Amino acid sequence: MAGNYWTSLATHRVSRRAALRGAAVGVAGLSGAALIGCGGGDKKAEEKPASGTTGGASGTATASAPAAAQPKKGGRIARAQAGDPVTFDQHGQSTNLVNRPASPMFNTLVQFDPKSSDEKSTDIIPDLADSWEIAKDGLTYTFKLKQGVKFHDGTPFVAGDIKQSLQRQITPPKGLVPPRQDQLKVIKTMETPDDFTLKLTMSRPSSPLSMLPILGQGWMSIYAQKDIANDKFDWKNKANGTGPFRDMKYERGVKVTMERNKEYHVKDRPYLDGLDIYLMPQDSSRDAAFQSGQLHLLEAMSVGSAVAVKAAAGDKAVWNRRSSLGFSVMNYNTSKAPWNDERVRRAVNLAINRDDAIKVVSKGEGVFGGYLLPGGEWALPEAEIRKIPGYEQQGPNSVADAKKLLDAAGVKDGLAVTILVRQAAYEDLCLFTADQLAKIGMKSKQDIVETAVAYDRMNKRDFDLTPWGHGVSLDDPDALWAEFYIKGAPRNYSELSTPGIEDAYLKQSVELDPAKRKALVNDLQKVSLPALGKSIYYWSTSQSIYYKTVQGWVQHVSGGGGYNNMKYQDIWLNA
Repeated sequence: MAGNYWTSLATHRVSRRAALRGAAVGVAGLSGAALIGCGGGDKKAEEKPASGTTGGASGTATASAPAAAQPKKGGRIARAQAGDPVTFDQHGQSTNLVNRPASPMFNTLVQFDPKSSDEKSTDIIPDLADSWEIAKDGLTYTFKLKQGVKFHDGTPFVAGDIKQSLQRQITPPKGLVPPRQDQLKVIKTMETPDDFTLKLTMSRPSSPLSMLPILGQGWMSIYAQKDIANDKFDWKNKANGTGPFRDMKYERGVKVTMERNKEYHVKDRPYLDGLDIYLMPQDSSRDAAFQSGQLHLLEAMSVGSAVAVKAAAGDKAVWNRRSSLGFSVMNYNTSKAPWNDERVRRAVNLAINRDDAIKVVSKGEGVFGGYLLPGGEWALPEAEIRKIPGYEQQGPNSVADAKKLLDAAGVKDGLAVTILVRQAAYEDLCLFTADQLAKIGMKSKQDIVETAVAYDRMNKRDFDLTPWGHGVSLDDPDALWAEFYIKGAPRNYSELSTPGIEDAYLKQSVELDPAKRKALVNDLQKVSLPALGKSIYYWSTSQSIYYKTVQGWVQHVSGGGGYNNMKYQDIWLNA
C-alpha cells in the first residue's frame, strides 16, 4: 500500500460482525488493518522447525494438528499451573499464575485475534468494543461498545466500566502497583458521552500500532465500576467479569474451577461446560498427570519435560515449540558503586558469553537478541546487535578487554560481588553468571532467597547484581520501554536511563507513519542497548503439548498459553 495509512483513518472502522465472520484483519482490523499496513491476515503456526539459537517470532510445531472439525458443545478442559494465584485482580500483576486462571472470567476492550499466534500489531480485533475510529492526528480514539453485555452478577455493562478500569491503573488506589501504569499514562482524558461510547484523548500523538495492543493485553480486564468503588471487594477470592466462564471456586493448593457462562454475549460460546485448573508446583507431577490423561494440555514445559512427555504421548498429542516473549537479563544496581560506572557494566556485559548461556543454561532453547523479540516486527537484526559493544561474538581478547575497563574504573582484582538469587527460579542462571564474573577477577557470593523476598529486595534496590527472567505480553517498543527502560519505569530495577534514551523513546512513540517509526525504533534500540540498563543473556522459546481431542488451541508468542489469549471461549473437545 502506498502513502500514509492515516489518510483514510476517519472513514475506516473495525466491526465485531466482521471479526466474528473470520474476516482477514487486512480488510477490517485495527480500524482497518489497512490503516496500519497491508499485511495482517489470520496466520497459523508454521510447520518448520525453529533454530535453537537464532529463531525468530514464527510459530513452529513438530506434529500437525488434526484437521478442523465442526465444534461441539460440552466437556471440561483440565490444565495445570505451578502455584496458587495470589489474587484474581490482574491490574496489579505480572505473573501467569494470576493471568491464566483469571482471564477466562473477563473481557478486554479489544483483543488479539486468538487464531493469530504471532500477535502482531495488526492482529487486533474487537472484544467489548464493537467498532472504533482513530483521528488522523493520533490524539483521539473513539470506541462504540457492545450492548446487552452483563457482568456475572447481572450488572449491565456500560462505558463507565471501561473508563474506571483504565483509570484504576493510571491512578491506582493505595496498595495497587500496576506494572502497565506507564503504558496508559499517554491517555489524557476519558469521556463517556453515552453508555456505549468511550472517547480517549491522548496527551500526545499515539500510534495504534502500540495503543491498541496495549489496550488488548490480557491484563487489561474490565471490571464493574461498582466493584472498583467497593474497597471491601475480595479480589483474592472473587471474580465478577463479563467473560465466558463464571461461578469460580478456588481451593488453595488444589485447584480453581469455573463453569460455562450461559448468558455470555458471544453467541454459542463458550463451547466447554467448564474449566479445571490444578495447582501442581512440581514439573514431574504435571508431566505425570498429562501422561495419565488427567490433564488435556501442558503449557510452557521445561526442556526435560518436553523430551519425556513428547516421547510418552506419541501420536496421541500435538507438540509445539516457538519463540516467546520471555527473556533473561542481568540487572545492575546503579544506585551504588561500582555499578554506577558504565565501564564496570560494560566489563561485565563483555564477560558474559551469550552463546554459552544459551547452550548451558537454556539447554539450547535460548535465542540471541536485544531489547525486542528476535525475529519480531520491531527487532534489530542479529548482525546489527552483534556490532554493539558486549553483544559481539566472544573472542580471544574479550576477557582482557573487560579487565582493561575494570582497571580504568579503578576496580581491583578480587572484587567481592553478591548475586541476589530468586530461589527455584534462576539458580542455574546465577551460577553461570558467577562463573563468567570469575573470568574477570570478581568473587561472587550467592544470596538465595524465596520469591517474595527477592521481589521485595529488587523493589528496594537492595542488591548488587540480579540475574532474572522476565515475561511480557507485548512485543511493542512503547510497552517494553515504559515497563523496563525509561526513567521511572516500574521494572527498571537499575534506575538507569539517559537523555538520549528518553528522546529516542518519545520520537518513535509519536511517529504515526509505520515505516518512519520502524527506523526510529531501530535508533531507540541502538541508543538503549549500550547504556546497559539491563544486559540480555537470551530470549526464551516455549514448548507445549495437547491431546488431539482438544480443538482450537493455539500456542501464542506471549507465552505457553498466551498472556493475551486465555479466555478459552473458542476451545472445544472432540471426544
